[in-house]
Amino acid sequence: MEYNIIKVHQGNIADEEISLTLMQLCNTCQVRPEFVIEMVDFGILEPEGEKRTAWRFSYDAVENARKVMRFQRDLDINLAGAALALELLDRIEKLETLLNRRR
Repeated sequence: MEYNIIKVHQGNIADEEISLTLMQLCNTCQVRPEFVIEMVDFGILEPEGEKRTAWRFSYDAVENARKVMRFQRDLDINLAGAALALELLDRIEKLETLLNRRR
C-alpha cells in the first residue's frame, strides 16, 4: 500500500492596506490587549481612532510588535528601550535609503 504525504502549512496572508482591530492585532501577535496598550502608551504603536474600541492598526504595527517581542525575549529590553531601538532602526533605514539614492 502506498501513501501520499501532504504537508500542510498554516499562516496568515497580510494585505498591507488592511487595518486591524485591537483584538485582531492581539490574535495575530499572540499577545494580551494590555501589552498592546502599553506599546501605544510608549509610542511604539500608533493606532488610528480615539477610543480603544475603535482603534485600527496598520500592518506595520504587527511588524513593530513582533520586533519588540524579540527585543524583550532575546535582549531583555523593556518597552522604553524597545521604543528607542525602533526609532534608531527607523533612522538608520532612512539614512541608508538616502545614501543609496545619492550613489
